[in-house]
Amino acid sequence: MEKIVVIGSPGAGKTDFALQLGKICNIKVLHLDRLFWKRGWGKKSRDARIDILYQVMLEKQWIIEGTYLGSFEPRLEEADTIIFLDMLPLLCLWRIIIRHWKNRGKPRRDLPMDSKDKLTLGLMLKVLAFPFAERKRLKQTLNKYDSGRVIWLHSRKGVAKFLKEQKQDTQGSSLNGGRFQPNFNLAQT
Repeated sequence: MEKIVVIGSPGAGKTDFALQLGKICNIKVLHLDRLFWKRGWGKKSRDARIDILYQVMLEKQWIIEGTYLGSFEPRLEEADTIIFLDMLPLLCLWRIIIRHWKNRGKPRRDLPMDSKDKLTLGLMLKVLAFPFAERKRLKQTLNKYDSGRVIWLHSRKGVAKFLKEQKQDTQGSSLNGGRFQPNFNLAQT
């Protein structure tokens, strides 16, 4: 795993998961919210976003977290591993509410500079509607890829198990001459 995409609904846990996986695999994590927006949530053009994305994809290793359906296919094509955090909408909604309450007014490394976490009715509705439109589109797209590249995680237990396995594999790889071979291939966890 050298080029990893982490996708899912807002509140699915993409940022925390990507940061943990980045630490385990010693791979830089890139947050699309931070890359795709200017300071204070200023909008960047679609062309600017695409240029940024293609520049990032030239790097040898990366973990890119963020869904952005309008520009996700080039990332999926370039990635050797696609991880879909497919969590229940009510869990995602709960997480964004808790995240907002904990971080109100504080900067976060996954957000653009000078930008605060926003909890809006639109975001809450997007989370609740995610399974009906965006999830369907993601599933259709992911079905095009070799199942060995796609990892579906449906629960906190599945996420914890995956990260634990990766940590064990990474620790074991330092003992076996540096050969890192992930053995966690889940189509439906």
